[in-house]
Amino acid sequence: MPLSRSVGEMSAPSFCVPVFGTLAAIAILLAPAAASAQRGPAQGAAAQNAPSQGLRVVARVNDDAITDFDLSQRVLFAIKTSGLTDSPELRQRMAQQMLRQMIDERLQVQDSKRLGVKPTEGEIQNRYAEIERSAGMARGQFRQYLQSVGVAPDIATQQLEAQIAWAKIIRRRVRSQVDVSEAEIDDALSRMRANVGKTETRVAEIFVPVDRADSVDEGKRSADRIMEQLRRGAPFAAVAQQFSQGASAASGGDLGWVLPGSLDPALDVALERIQPRNYSDPIRSGAGWHILYVVDRRPFAASRPDEARLNLVQMTLALPPNASPDETNRATQEAQKAMSGVKQCSDLHVQARQVKGATSGDLNNIRVGDLSGNPQMYDQIPKLPIGGTAGPFRVAEGLQVVSLCSKAGGDGMPTRDAISQQLLLQKLDAAGRRYMRDLRRQATIDIKT
Repeated sequence: MPLSRSVGEMSAPSFCVPVFGTLAAIAILLAPAAASAQRGPAQGAAAQNAPSQGLRVVARVNDDAITDFDLSQRVLFAIKTSGLTDSPELRQRMAQQMLRQMIDERLQVQDSKRLGVKPTEGEIQNRYAEIERSAGMARGQFRQYLQSVGVAPDIATQQLEAQIAWAKIIRRRVRSQVDVSEAEIDDALSRMRANVGKTETRVAEIFVPVDRADSVDEGKRSADRIMEQLRRGAPFAAVAQQFSQGASAASGGDLGWVLPGSLDPALDVALERIQPRNYSDPIRSGAGWHILYVVDRRPFAASRPDEARLNLVQMTLALPPNASPDETNRATQEAQKAMSGVKQCSDLHVQARQVKGATSGDLNNIRVGDLSGNPQMYDQIPKLPIGGTAGPFRVAEGLQVVSLCSKAGGDGMPTRDAISQQLLLQKLDAAGRRYMRDLRRQATIDIKT
């Protein structure tokens, strides 16, 4: 496997791909009766069932209406994609929580229109392609799946629009207000060094926000309904994707590895009592209700060579798979000659320009463990001194030579860039929750009883 291809595979998108979404569930925001009447037969059972629902309005969000059909479809979709056992009782219990999420998503789409960042049709179709590729589906298969479970495909389209809209809002209105200073990174590194030898925990969470004092009980009821599904055997990651309203929802609630003192004090205390592969009861924090799941535990900062990150320069000499031995020998000699002229990694770019048919490029932040697809690369490249070269390696495109520019990590301590990114995500999550809270307070929301 060529090194450049393995890097591409590392960046493949996940099934749910909002950048900093507060909601990971697929929204069911169907058009009112007039639009429903325009749907063709391809919409399947969902469209056919709409008239029997009566299309009664259950909530108005500013000028947008949510009908009982919208809500029932949203509940059905959540059940089908979370692995829950469908029943009339389950649908009734889930309805209130689904309605709250639908209201938030309506507000996000409305705000994106106000800011002039409404998602384009091309962006929505690209997101469909990402979902299908990440789930191993053929083109168009996701829509077929929706039809097969009785859900109208335009429901997914509306949710994808909300996901993209929220990501754009975060970039436009929130990102510029959030920064991570070098002092904050230094402080985080100092705390981590003090924790060397302690136990770190890989944690996932389901988060239900509480924006007002009078909504604490409502949030607890939502968390209790989620707990009920977990106790019935629903997969934690699937439930988190559907129901969590934290930034980690898209990745199944995964918060990564956390150290003692990294979370809210109430969460830290509860975390100590949870055994691996178990989850907590709902825990109250200043932001809302949390259900924590402990994936695993390990000693912090234990040496992990596969986690080291490399910055490399790569040169490729084109050579067809069926090249003769003479052609291979000539290319090998040219590669070895180029290697002899490299004193620092940037020299490999210079050498590539002097070899007919050769190309070069930078490969940054490569995880050592991801080189294992090519045993020679995995064995040789991490051992290089800075400025050293390795190869030539036979890959699909020809022969590759690699030079090491820098190496970080592997001793168990994260790099400064990794710490900066983690702090940034934490700040964006908090700022996004405040922004969403303000949208709710400014909106006219009328929930029908």
